[in-house]
Amino acid sequence: MALLVLLPVAAYTVWWWQAARAVENGLNVWIADQRANGAVVDHGGLAVGGFPLTLRAVLERPHMATRGAEWQGTRLVAEAPPWNPTTVALAFQGEQRLSVVQAGQPPVDLVAPDGGRGEAVWRLSGTLERLALRFTGLTAQVAGVPMPVAALDVGATQPGQPPDGHGTAGLTVTLSADGLTLPDGAPVALGREVRRAELTLRVMGAPPRPEPASLSAWSRDGGTVEVDRLALDWGPLGAVLSGTLALDAQLQPQAALTAEVRGAPAVLDAVKPLMRPNEAAIARTVLTMLARPTGPNGEPVVTAPVTVQDRALFVGPLRVAAMPRVVW
Repeated sequence: MALLVLLPVAAYTVWWWQAARAVENGLNVWIADQRANGAVVDHGGLAVGGFPLTLRAVLERPHMATRGAEWQGTRLVAEAPPWNPTTVALAFQGEQRLSVVQAGQPPVDLVAPDGGRGEAVWRLSGTLERLALRFTGLTAQVAGVPMPVAALDVGATQPGQPPDGHGTAGLTVTLSADGLTLPDGAPVALGREVRRAELTLRVMGAPPRPEPASLSAWSRDGGTVEVDRLALDWGPLGAVLSGTLALDAQLQPQAALTAEVRGAPAVLDAVKPLMRPNEAAIARTVLTMLARPTGPNGEPVVTAPVTVQDRALFVGPLRVAAMPRVVW
């Protein structure tokens, strides 16, 4: 009787420790692969535990840096039940900081002082199927100017097999931000609070690495990004865009989008100081011609093509703004 009781316990114990060793080895292999691809990945210690009912990996002071982006955290905890190790709960404990630096552009820092949480779902083959992250109480800093953000959600999914050609998506990304408070000096016509911003896009074909050689090959082979939804709810402005992004021969973004804009007159008032007097007058006339009473309660909505070409942003035939040069 004692053997009948002890044998299953001993077998489970051996199996748990083998699973824990597999988790530790898998993390070390992933770190080595990222380093081999040119990323900087280090940490202050890795511990695997949670016996008997949990597989838990704790990463102290995780740090990862790639071209133009760097993440530093206080602690990352990943947990999964031993009977379902492919579904992993993530806890970002303590302050988390993401920094983005682009040559010729002000630095952007995103700080979550209270961390965040998420979930990662892996396939048995070891590839990531789905990732969902949520952070609250953040602060975005652009050139050192802080902007509070109430909540940020990030999601990503990828297929089980690498896409064959550029007819299928190799990566789908979703972003949404709620309650963004802009600094003093925001356009008076639009106000300081951006209630919500959303983005859903699909990278067609195998996603390239963010470096010139990989991006150039992907672009020459017909790689594009399909923007399914880019939405902004900001004061009287409500805008929804969709279309296609690509790269030109100099690896600069170009786009062909369609926009539906509510509150266009307020937007024009906001950007009017950036325009010549005759351009503003022409823009107001064009907006009046394009507006249709298709919004709620007959509110006028402007439907217009939005293009990015030769580092300039156009709404219809009007050149609205210059675009900064992207350095990969």
